[in-house]
Amino acid sequence: MRRTRMWMAVAAVTLALAGGCGVSSTTEAKPPQGSGEQMKPLVDQFRDARARATSDFEKAALDRAVETGRIDPADYEEAFSRYRRCAEDSGLAGTYTKQPNGIYSITPPSNLGDGIDAYAKTMRDCAAKAGLMSLEALLRTQVDNPDLLSDPKLVTVRCLIKAGLVPAGYTPEDLMTFVRGDMEPGGDFDPMNAEAQKCLTAGGMAIQVDAPKGGS
Repeated sequence: MRRTRMWMAVAAVTLALAGGCGVSSTTEAKPPQGSGEQMKPLVDQFRDARARATSDFEKAALDRAVETGRIDPADYEEAFSRYRRCAEDSGLAGTYTKQPNGIYSITPPSNLGDGIDAYAKTMRDCAAKAGLMSLEALLRTQVDNPDLLSDPKLVTVRCLIKAGLVPAGYTPEDLMTFVRGDMEPGGDFDPMNAEAQKCLTAGGMAIQVDAPKGGS
């Protein structure tokens, strides 16, 4: 059996570690997930996030976003750098990977055990302090979700269908059943396919499938 690992971008993995395997959003009063409904226009989301921002850096970054209509990737990079410094200064280990869409994912250590809650809390605290939670969620929407779909899983599914990797009737429920399983060869799609990786990343997931020792 192959070993599979699934993790999410920094802003999302803090929620997954805390027990809710969802993707964070800056949109208030979201429509039901899976419905194909849309979020608010991006500039409105920027304004909402600006109203909640606490640090001077985050406020300035969101002011620029409101003015220009987009999150500056340089502001995201600075937020991530601040988060990483905080995490490392707090003793958090982890592997950071920049995805094709320019957003970082983090693989926490596999041996957290009873320390998972404390790890997640430190991640949340550092991400909030750095302004990363809002800037990452908004940048992901800007880059990967031009249709402003409320459900990130539906973003992935539509991408997979467009790439011809799954049939037209494939659903977000099908996707979650597949990725929560062993993802053995011959399954719904090859998660290590380059196009599949792009689609998974667009929905906030990063998946690594390791070949079994001694063979494929």
